[in-house]
Amino acid sequence: MKKTLLFTLLLACCGFFAQAQDCSDLFISEYIEGSNNNKALEIYNPTEEAIDLSDYRIIRWSNGNATYSDLYALDLSGTIESYGTYVMVLDKRDCTQTGQDTCVFEGLMEKADAFYSPVYDNNRTLYHNGNDAISLNKISDDSTIPYGAFVDIFAQIGIGADVDGVRMRAWTDNPVPSNPAYPPYTCFAGDFDCTWWTANHTMIRKPSVKSGVSQNPNGFNPAEQWDTLGINVFTELGSHTCECAGVGFNEDNRIVDARLELFPNPNRGQFQVTSPVVINTIEIYNISGQLVHGTPVFSTEQKVNLENLPTGTYFVKTSYQDGMQSYDKFIVE
Repeated sequence: MKKTLLFTLLLACCGFFAQAQDCSDLFISEYIEGSNNNKALEIYNPTEEAIDLSDYRIIRWSNGNATYSDLYALDLSGTIESYGTYVMVLDKRDCTQTGQDTCVFEGLMEKADAFYSPVYDNNRTLYHNGNDAISLNKISDDSTIPYGAFVDIFAQIGIGADVDGVRMRAWTDNPVPSNPAYPPYTCFAGDFDCTWWTANHTMIRKPSVKSGVSQNPNGFNPAEQWDTLGINVFTELGSHTCECAGVGFNEDNRIVDARLELFPNPNRGQFQVTSPVVINTIEIYNISGQLVHGTPVFSTEQKVNLENLPTGTYFVKTSYQDGMQSYDKFIVE
């Protein structure tokens, strides 16, 4: 039987950012909202023990909807090993199909631990867009919420709807919207100066995040806990760097925050980067995820001159001599 349960009580009593105990339970570590059907989520286990996924479900709160429905929920299966990940990919693997059934890219298929939601009319969970909230819930912990207690919430449930006939498109890092009627940290249709973080992007949880968001936030600023990359960037799926793993964690492609200084920002395509650690390479991607510049450095500083870059937002992927990586954003005016 289809369940329909209002979310009003949660919204009324829990309008603040609440965290679970550090390193104690699963959380969402990567979010991919790519072109067409390139949709995926990564879940991370920050504990010292393997965790059975059969006690968890993913829920999509579509377009500002605050009402639960089984059609937008997935009960998971399998196991996540200690400090391991579980990659969920939309099940569109038939590349003979066109239109809404266009297949996901091969690079994303290769990263999947499991495929979900093959038929939209049967289950719509992994058909997320930039204005949908997503939650990870624990089924057995249902003392207050019939569909399972919130373990983690991506974005903000209940605010993705249209306002005065204008569609909310994505969340951003700016608290001041273009219209006072719009919620903070949101981009609406027609906001051409609003930088989308959640639509047409890959988002990675910062290494400093050690637990999920257990109560619906009163305003979702993605910059607080997430790094954002361009569209259809799948390279980081399948592993996650988290401080829960301790100092001895030594996995390839580790990500570090606040290491690169880039000045000036915004700029006109000419800037300097510096770091306390030797930089091996710098790669620059446009907002569509296309590599526009790459160069070896082997120094702690480098001047970059790309004066012909079109105006817009760009991402810098920096690889360091100690095996770490960082991701930074800059704007060309």
